[in-house]
Amino acid sequence: MDMLLILLISLFTLTFIGVVVGIILLIVRKERWAGIIVAGLSFGIGFFVLLAGLNVVTASLSTLANNPFSIYNYESGEDTNTSNFEEDYDEDYYDDYTDVNFNEAVTIENGSTVTISKPELSQKKEGYEIYKVKVKFENTSSDPIEFFSEDVSLYDNTDDDYGQQITEDAFSGEIQAGESKELTLYYEVFNSGPYDVEYDNYNWTEQTAE
Repeated sequence: MDMLLILLISLFTLTFIGVVVGIILLIVRKERWAGIIVAGLSFGIGFFVLLAGLNVVTASLSTLANNPFSIYNYESGEDTNTSNFEEDYDEDYYDDYTDVNFNEAVTIENGSTVTISKPELSQKKEGYEIYKVKVKFENTSSDPIEFFSEDVSLYDNTDDDYGQQITEDAFSGEIQAGESKELTLYYEVFNSGPYDVEYDNYNWTEQTAE
């Protein structure tokens, strides 16, 4: 392929020289027919050389596109792998939750103990409802622990979506060792549930006895 490109460049250079010679014969030396013939042949050869060059470039691009190791397929494969990774990540993320019962106290990895009540209807609005959830966060460790109430999520099983937290007195900060924080969180939802509550790697739900 490289040799062919060199040959085409050489022919194009000779064509350019032929055109210049034809113009000199036509204008400077007043040899009309000789100039026309030389310039015409040079233009013709140049045209075919240009077509051949375009064909070579097209063939090269086509080869790159079909090459599994080319940059085009690499980027395409990267997008596919990224998409597959995101799908796998989403599935793994939801599968990682451990189901516990409402009002069950759970000790999580950072040493805190969290208790979450069953969501209760607080207000009915036109087109949506507001549910409230009571949360108790106890620092049962020996060090301060950060707690952000916005990390507590209300999950709508019907709509496979999350409610929007609208708590006005949300909490974010440190809770000292041996201290606890009790909050009532409010969520705006658009279906009738049932609802679960998620925090950390746990999902508070109403489990039925098997």
